[in-house]
Amino acid sequence: MRDRIENILAFTQQLVEIPSQNGIDSEAAIAQAVLDRLQADGFSPQLIGSDDHPSVICRIEKPGATRHLWLESCLDTVPAGTEDNWDHPPLAATAVGERLYGRGVADAKLAIALFCELAGDLHADPDVPVSLFLGFDADEQSGRFTGIRDVMQQAPVADVCILGYQGIDEISIGARGWLRLKLTVRGQAAHTGDPAGQGVNAVHAMAQIITGITALEIGQARTDFFEFGSALNVAQISGGVAINMVPDHCEALLDIRLIPDQDPDQVVAQIHQVGKVAGADYTLDILQQEQAYLTDPQEPFVRLLHDTACRILPEPISLVASGQGSVGNVVSQLGIPIINAFGAACGNAHAPNEWIDTTTVEPVYQIYRQSIANFAAH
Repeated sequence: MRDRIENILAFTQQLVEIPSQNGIDSEAAIAQAVLDRLQADGFSPQLIGSDDHPSVICRIEKPGATRHLWLESCLDTVPAGTEDNWDHPPLAATAVGERLYGRGVADAKLAIALFCELAGDLHADPDVPVSLFLGFDADEQSGRFTGIRDVMQQAPVADVCILGYQGIDEISIGARGWLRLKLTVRGQAAHTGDPAGQGVNAVHAMAQIITGITALEIGQARTDFFEFGSALNVAQISGGVAINMVPDHCEALLDIRLIPDQDPDQVVAQIHQVGKVAGADYTLDILQQEQAYLTDPQEPFVRLLHDTACRILPEPISLVASGQGSVGNVVSQLGIPIINAFGAACGNAHAPNEWIDTTTVEPVYQIYRQSIANFAAH
């Protein structure tokens, strides 16, 4: 087992040292590194998608398999930002004590290394009748999710999909959805000193609409596993060109996080009603939209993973849903059970000094391996 953990950590370091910052770097280099690793293990991976943003897939079939599992993790990371904000170079994969630091070490290059090692281990064990599908998707951190959509076109029917998001204190089996909107209000420009009071102020109209939207309580819905509730964030407002002009244009960007009980189409209809009541000349554009999801906590693999984790870890952990969205929101369209997040202890994802606790990789590996072996046996 010690050799396997050392392999995982060594490959994680190699991957962190390959720049794959979304919006800055292509995923071509990291995809090739993953391809090379899987080929060295005797498998037949493929590159799919565009040349600049390739994803990697690999089918590992086992004769007599009773279960089919899908292991999925992203290739890209968020940008590292200003290196001066880091205690260690973000692309150097620096080990300090029990921690490994670097951009993407937690989100989600450790998972790529762990899944590759786990695949080789499970395939070599004749007592585990399971076939595997590995997917490593590009262009995730942008929220466009083009890579996972490419992978989904190739994915076989699976009994469960395990995503590579880390965190050892809980097992996430769902995530809020999101609705990202651009609200544009048009007015009529005029001189602010005009004694006749000409013009229609688009900023004032926007303020009225936003007040009406917040009164809808869209961001206050709650249900089981989503006790933290939905959320409404008016993220940006811009309008007007000069202090002495009545603004004829105003834009607002809205980020709404939805729970499974909320229908995105109904939320959009509610916002349209507010705009109509305000009597404003407006348009509402949907920029991005994904439905929330929750895997049934009684699904056999969910129960196996949870029971195994509570047995191996020093303290029991809970089944939860996540506030952040993930590729799971897209994969959930296939109607298969999804483990949204479970892995090593980590911190500072999307922030300087991102880290994982290397001592937690071994119990996580054991939990996944035992859970999959038991799942395949039943």
